[in-house]
Amino acid sequence: MSLMAGMEDRDDRSLVETAFERLGVPLTRQRRRVWEHFAMCGCAATIAEAAAAVASEGVGQATVYRTVALLNEMGLLVRVQTSHPEACYTAIGVGHTHPLVCRQCRRVVQFDGDGDLALLERHLEMTTGFSVYGHHLEVYGVCPDCAARAGGSLPGEPDPS
Repeated sequence: MSLMAGMEDRDDRSLVETAFERLGVPLTRQRRRVWEHFAMCGCAATIAEAAAAVASEGVGQATVYRTVALLNEMGLLVRVQTSHPEACYTAIGVGHTHPLVCRQCRRVVQFDGDGDLALLERHLEMTTGFSVYGHHLEVYGVCPDCAARAGGSLPGEPDPS
Protein backbone atom coordinates (compact mmCIF):
# COMPACT_ATOMS: atom_id res chain seq x y z
CA MET A 1 0.00 0.00 0.00
CA SER A 2 1.31 3.45 -0.89
CA LEU A 3 2.13 5.75 1.97
CA MET A 4 0.37 8.52 0.05
CA ALA A 5 -2.95 6.69 -0.44
CA GLY A 6 -5.90 8.62 0.92
CA MET A 7 -3.99 11.86 1.40
CA GLU A 8 -4.98 13.67 -1.81
CA ASP A 9 -6.83 16.45 0.00
CA ARG A 10 -3.87 17.50 2.17
CA ASP A 11 -1.18 20.09 1.42
CA ASP A 12 2.39 19.03 0.63
CA ARG A 13 3.72 19.73 4.15
CA SER A 14 1.00 17.60 5.77
CA LEU A 15 1.58 14.90 3.15
CA VAL A 16 5.23 14.59 4.08
CA GLU A 17 4.58 14.73 7.82
CA THR A 18 1.88 12.05 7.58
CA ALA A 19 4.03 9.80 5.38
CA PHE A 20 6.88 9.93 7.92
CA GLU A 21 4.47 9.35 10.82
CA ARG A 22 3.03 6.25 9.09
CA LEU A 23 6.53 4.83 8.75
CA GLY A 24 7.47 5.71 12.30
CA VAL A 25 10.48 7.62 10.99
CA PRO A 26 11.33 11.04 12.44
CA LEU A 27 10.98 13.97 10.04
CA THR A 28 14.11 15.83 11.10
CA ARG A 29 14.91 19.41 10.16
CA GLN A 30 17.49 18.11 7.66
CA ARG A 31 15.08 15.66 6.00
CA ARG A 32 12.40 18.34 5.77
CA ARG A 33 14.88 20.78 4.20
CA VAL A 34 15.99 18.24 1.57
CA TRP A 35 12.38 17.51 0.64
CA GLU A 36 11.58 21.24 0.52
CA HIS A 37 14.48 21.82 -1.87
CA PHE A 38 13.11 19.30 -4.37
CA ALA A 39 9.51 20.47 -3.86
CA MET A 40 10.31 24.14 -4.45
CA CYS A 41 13.15 24.20 -6.99
CA GLY A 42 10.83 23.78 -10.01
CA CYS A 43 13.11 21.42 -11.91
CA ALA A 44 14.59 17.96 -11.63
CA ALA A 45 17.77 18.16 -9.55
CA THR A 46 20.72 15.91 -8.86
CA ILE A 47 21.67 14.86 -5.37
CA ALA A 48 24.86 16.95 -5.66
CA GLU A 49 22.80 20.03 -6.59
CA ALA A 50 20.50 19.47 -3.62
CA ALA A 51 23.48 18.98 -1.30
CA ALA A 52 25.02 22.25 -2.49
CA ALA A 53 21.71 24.09 -2.03
CA VAL A 54 21.21 22.99 1.58
CA ALA A 55 24.85 22.89 2.75
CA SER A 56 24.70 26.42 4.16
CA GLU A 57 21.86 25.25 6.44
CA GLY A 58 24.02 22.60 8.08
CA VAL A 59 22.79 19.63 6.03
CA GLY A 60 25.68 17.35 5.06
CA GLN A 61 26.08 15.58 1.74
CA ALA A 62 25.75 12.10 3.27
CA THR A 63 22.46 13.16 4.89
CA VAL A 64 21.20 14.39 1.53
CA TYR A 65 22.08 11.07 -0.17
CA ARG A 66 20.36 9.03 2.57
CA THR A 67 17.33 11.33 2.60
CA VAL A 68 16.89 11.20 -1.17
CA ALA A 69 16.97 7.40 -1.02
CA LEU A 70 14.38 7.41 1.79
CA LEU A 71 12.11 9.96 0.06
CA ASN A 72 12.32 7.97 -3.18
CA GLU A 73 11.43 4.74 -1.36
CA MET A 74 8.50 6.53 0.30
CA GLY A 75 7.18 7.77 -3.06
CA LEU A 76 7.72 11.44 -2.22
CA LEU A 77 10.51 11.84 -4.80
CA VAL A 78 10.87 10.13 -8.14
CA ARG A 79 13.91 9.64 -10.31
CA VAL A 80 13.31 11.07 -13.78
CA GLN A 81 15.15 10.77 -17.06
CA THR A 82 16.85 13.92 -18.32
CA SER A 83 19.76 14.72 -20.59
CA HIS A 84 21.91 15.23 -17.47
CA PRO A 85 24.46 12.44 -16.94
CA GLU A 86 23.65 12.14 -13.21
CA ALA A 87 20.38 10.83 -11.76
CA CYS A 88 17.82 13.59 -11.30
CA TYR A 89 14.88 13.63 -8.89
CA THR A 90 11.70 15.63 -8.52
CA ALA A 91 9.10 15.89 -5.78
CA ILE A 92 5.69 14.40 -6.46
CA GLY A 93 2.73 16.72 -6.03
CA VAL A 94 -0.18 16.11 -3.71
CA GLY A 95 -2.66 13.64 -5.14
CA HIS A 96 -2.12 11.50 -8.18
CA THR A 97 0.25 13.39 -10.47
CA HIS A 98 2.87 12.65 -13.09
CA PRO A 99 5.94 14.65 -14.13
CA LEU A 100 6.34 16.28 -17.55
CA VAL A 101 10.10 16.88 -17.78
CA CYS A 102 12.02 19.16 -20.15
CA ARG A 103 14.99 17.18 -21.43
CA GLN A 104 17.01 20.38 -21.88
CA CYS A 105 16.60 22.50 -18.72
CA ARG A 106 14.97 19.82 -16.48
CA ARG A 107 11.92 21.99 -15.74
CA VAL A 108 9.13 19.84 -14.28
CA VAL A 109 5.39 20.41 -14.66
CA GLN A 110 3.02 18.09 -12.80
CA PHE A 111 -0.15 16.85 -14.51
CA ASP A 112 -2.87 14.47 -13.36
CA GLY A 113 -3.97 12.67 -16.54
CA ASP A 114 -6.87 11.18 -14.58
CA GLY A 115 -9.48 10.63 -17.28
CA ASP A 116 -7.31 9.25 -20.07
CA LEU A 117 -5.21 7.03 -17.82
CA ALA A 118 -8.27 5.59 -16.06
CA LEU A 119 -9.69 4.73 -19.50
CA LEU A 120 -6.41 3.11 -20.51
CA GLU A 121 -6.29 1.04 -17.31
CA ARG A 122 -9.84 -0.21 -17.89
CA HIS A 123 -9.02 -1.02 -21.52
CA LEU A 124 -5.92 -2.96 -20.44
CA GLU A 125 -7.94 -4.93 -17.89
CA MET A 126 -10.53 -5.85 -20.51
CA THR A 127 -8.05 -6.79 -23.23
CA THR A 128 -5.41 -8.56 -21.14
CA GLY A 129 -7.30 -9.98 -18.17
CA PHE A 130 -4.89 -8.23 -15.79
CA SER A 131 -6.22 -6.64 -12.64
CA VAL A 132 -4.55 -3.22 -12.92
CA TYR A 133 -3.82 -1.57 -9.57
CA GLY A 134 -1.49 1.24 -10.57
CA HIS A 135 0.89 2.75 -13.06
CA HIS A 136 4.02 4.88 -13.35
CA LEU A 137 4.13 7.53 -16.05
CA GLU A 138 6.71 10.16 -16.93
CA VAL A 139 6.44 12.30 -20.04
CA TYR A 140 9.46 13.98 -21.62
CA GLY A 141 9.73 16.83 -24.04
CA VAL A 142 11.21 20.27 -24.58
CA CYS A 143 9.64 23.25 -22.83
CA PRO A 144 8.65 26.37 -24.82
CA ASP A 145 11.63 28.37 -23.50
CA CYS A 146 14.18 25.76 -24.58
CA ALA A 147 12.44 25.31 -27.94
CA ALA A 148 12.63 29.07 -28.53
CA ARG A 149 16.34 29.15 -27.61
CA ALA A 150 16.95 26.31 -30.07
CA GLY A 151 15.32 28.34 -32.84
CA GLY A 152 12.28 26.13 -33.03
CA SER A 153 14.08 22.90 -33.96
CA LEU A 154 13.48 20.20 -31.39
CA PRO A 155 15.78 17.25 -30.68
CA GLY A 156 15.07 14.38 -33.03
CA GLU A 157 13.41 16.57 -35.65
CA PRO A 158 15.02 16.92 -39.08
CA ASP A 159 16.56 20.30 -39.86
CA PRO A 160 14.04 22.18 -42.04
CA SER A 161 16.75 23.68 -44.28
